Amino acid sequence: MAVAESSHPESGTLQSSAEAVLGTPEEAPPPGRGTELRGRFRYRLERRLGRGAFGSVFQARCLDYDSRRDDSPPARVAVKILRSARGPGLSMLKRELSAMLALDDERVPQIYDWSLEGSYAFVVMQYYASGSLRDVMPLQGPVEEEVVWRLLADLLTALDTAHRASILHLDIKPANVLLGDDGGYVLTDFGVSQASRIGRGLLPMSVGTPGYQAPEQRLEKFEQYDLRTDLWGVGATAWALATGINLAERDNLARNDDPDSIYGLPPLSDYRIYCSPELENTIMSLLRLDPAQRPGSAAEVLARVAANVSGSPFQAETFVATRRSTLSDEEVEEVVESLVDPLLMALCRQRGFRRFIAKYEDGETLCGEGDRSYYAFLLLRGDVSILKNGRETARVSGEGRFMGEVATLVGMPRTATMVASGTVYACVLNAAELERFVTCNPAMGLRVIRSFALRLSRAPGARNDAAEDDFLSRLRRT
Repeated sequence: MAVAESSHPESGTLQSSAEAVLGTPEEAPPPGRGTELRGRFRYRLERRLGRGAFGSVFQARCLDYDSRRDDSPPARVAVKILRSARGPGLSMLKRELSAMLALDDERVPQIYDWSLEGSYAFVVMQYYASGSLRDVMPLQGPVEEEVVWRLLADLLTALDTAHRASILHLDIKPANVLLGDDGGYVLTDFGVSQASRIGRGLLPMSVGTPGYQAPEQRLEKFEQYDLRTDLWGVGATAWALATGINLAERDNLARNDDPDSIYGLPPLSDYRIYCSPELENTIMSLLRLDPAQRPGSAAEVLARVAANVSGSPFQAETFVATRRSTLSDEEVEEVVESLVDPLLMALCRQRGFRRFIAKYEDGETLCGEGDRSYYAFLLLRGDVSILKNGRETARVSGEGRFMGEVATLVGMPRTATMVASGTVYACVLNAAELERFVTCNPAMGLRVIRSFALRLSRAPGARNDAAEDDFLSRLRRT
């Protein structure tokens, strides 16, 4: 079996070539071999690759394939086509189309064409001849660790792209992982995806597949859906590949209802003859029942995977993170009481927020240039020196100032070193925590945006100071 998808942002209002002959959507027969569809290009369905609740995926031939045209789809494509051009299936197809058009990554399939009107609603996607991970798992059993590391790297790369576009997949499982032509893996089927931090969400139901659902999905705790929900899906899929066990068929392995459990699945080493501590620790960290205990971003886990594959040292629990939650209640209360900004004081008094507050002594490094430590800092008290190439380029002071939020949100290495100048108190937030913080507190979110804008306006080449001063001078004279 094989599946396909893709991402070419061109396609306009399209019409089915069969509409004139077949009449209204209600009269159109089920699509099958030989059915012709028309979008920007024409396609003939050749064989069914898979069937779902709302439609099917077919291998098809592009009848207008032209190797001389840059915008031509390849000769062989996959077409996801709905059983009905109306109803909930159309909503999910639109959701998938919107999500995948927003992404540009080799680990997410390309979309070449689509039609959402006429007798059939369909999307034309990249075809993967080797099928899905679900297809091959029963044939291969447990695999070598290198294969599992590759799966983790590829899925996390796709997720990092999706999360930076504020898209949550919410249904990561072996059936939605395609086998790429380069021996890697591709993440597909964004039909239940939704915007990150959208609250209850666009779908008024539990999403995901039993066996691969995060606990918050199974319990329909929509308010807990965030980046870490997808990380659970990656962990469960990697666990399944590493053990050869399809979790959709082994509900008895889930530990979601065990109050004494830390992880939602048994240790990986219980089901493998040999399992390195590095692989087990990485996968099990994604399977923590408490979302707050999972890593904060795909980029953070991807850095750990890259370090293990290359044999480089990696501080999984960074110095930054381990400094949180070590202050006494009395010290935290004294810091909060000393704040001047009433908004910041109110936020620091919220239940559970105190665990993010950390203390740094004079000369201690908050993060280093080039580090892949994805934590942002909200300064509460003290001064922080910003260094590049060992030279101080700026000094940040004053409560309420954000630092390191860009690297945290986009998953890029640090561009500067931050060193405490005197005693410093700061809130330390990973990517998921920062996203939740700014979306739940719009006033602070606006401050982050203004901070970005101010930095851009001060960047070299961002403006001509002499021209601006001349303009302001003339404005005052008028």
